[in-house]
Formats: sequence, structure tokens, C-alpha cells
Amino acid sequence: MAKPARKAPKTRAEKKQRTRAALIAAGLAEISEHGLEASLDAICARAGLTRGAFYVHFADREAFLIAVMNEVLGRFVASLTHAELGDVRAAIAAFIAAAAARSPAVHDGGALRFHHVTEACLRSRAIGDAYRGIVLAGRDRLAHLIARDHKTAALRARTSSRALADTLVVVALGVAASVELGLELELGRVAGALGAMIAA
Repeated sequence: MAKPARKAPKTRAEKKQRTRAALIAAGLAEISEHGLEASLDAICARAGLTRGAFYVHFADREAFLIAVMNEVLGRFVASLTHAELGDVRAAIAAFIAAAAARSPAVHDGGALRFHHVTEACLRSRAIGDAYRGIVLAGRDRLAHLIARDHKTAALRARTSSRALADTLVVVALGVAASVELGLELELGRVAGALGAMIAA
């Protein structure tokens, strides 16, 4: 069966966004196969674009890697802390479900794996600052959810919102590393323990 033809972008801005998305998708695939040493030529070839097109969107490799991290991790963090989730326990459940399903943002045997991120952070201060910014923005959103849940008595108020949010970030990073290392963790129990720790 023939694939339906993709609609051509209507505006220059749409075309630009589509080109950027194609480069990021190609970068994720190349990083999955070749690690951070994936060549820009290979990324451009996979996207069906030229190096010139690459440099229209990204100043250099660092800027590109930051964009890739923002695409994968930024959206994931935003999805976990979205107001529609209802409360912080829903955010915990969503993260654990993503880890158990080996979501690309946690670990899937490819894409932007946790060790790629930590290696990039160690190599580049700019990338490290960007990653820390994503994590801390997520922490701040969690703290907001927790503070709201404290007000409605849905959570224990004995610990500050910020301290609980910091704890959840540390647990999330630990889960990501543990899953990548192949540790046989019962993630359902981890979620249950966290829920019990913070429940009213």
C-alpha cells in the first residue's frame, strides 16, 4: 500500500520547523547507533539535508545536542509535571510507567540514553548547564504541584515542597541510571514506596 503523500508546509516558518525536526530526529537515530561521535555529515544525510541547512538552525554541535536534549527531555519533564495530571502522585506514576516501558526519555536501548547525557554534560559546560536547567525546571514544577497538594491536604505537609521535589528528582535520576544498568528493580514497588512516603 502506498504511503499517503505528506502535505507540503504552507509557510516558510512551517518549512523551517519541519527541517529542524528532521535534523533532530536524524540526530537521535545517529546518536543511538554511534554515540556522541555521530558525524554531522551522517546526521544531515539521514535527514536528507545539507550541512548548510544544519547551520541555518544550529550554530554548532553543542547547540544541536542541547536542542536534542530539550526535544526529548524537556517535553518529557513537561508532560510529567503538566497540571492535567492532577497531583504529584500522578506524576510519579507517569514517570514509573515511562521507565517500565523504556520510554526514550528514560531508556529504550537507543536514542538519547542517560549515559549519553551525562557524558555530554561532562564534556561541555553549555550542555551541562542546559541539562541542569531542564532538570531544575522540572523540579520547580514538581514543587509547585506538591505545594498545591499540601494546600488541599492531599500530601503530608511535614516536609517542604522544595525538599520533596529535590528528593523526587534524585529518585528519578537514580531510576534512569538503574534501568540503563539493567538492575532488576520492581518499579511498581518504588512507586508505591514514594506514594506512601508522601501520602496524607
